[in-house]
Order: sequence, then structure tokens, then C-alpha cells
Amino acid sequence: MRVRVDQAKCMGHGVCCVNAPDIFKIGDDDHAYVESEVVPAGREEAAQMGAQNCPEQAIDVEE
Repeated sequence: MRVRVDQAKCMGHGVCCVNAPDIFKIGDDDHAYVESEVVPAGREEAAQMGAQNCPEQAIDVEE
């Protein structure tokens, strides 16, 4: 599974980081990002939750 944050849509709410702090980070610009697009094994559900709960729908998940 891969996950990406659309920087043009992200408003920095940080909901994704609450759901999966090991996958999503907040940068110096207060927007979310991922250090690696590849979701670690066993963390797929957390990545999905981060994406589903994003108020801006700025996270794309690819299986």
C-alpha cells in the first residue's frame, strides 16, 4: 500500500497524525507529509483511517 498527501489540499489539521503518527508527520510549513509513501506492514488500517478522517480529503491511498 502507498499513501500520499496532496500539499495543495492539505490545510494542516493534523487529524492524520493523530491516527497514524508513525506514517504522517507535520512539516515546518504546518502541512502533513509522509516520509515514505510505502505504508509499513500491519499499519494499513491506520493509514486508511488517516485518509478517511482528513477534513480536506488531501490523502490518497493506493493499494
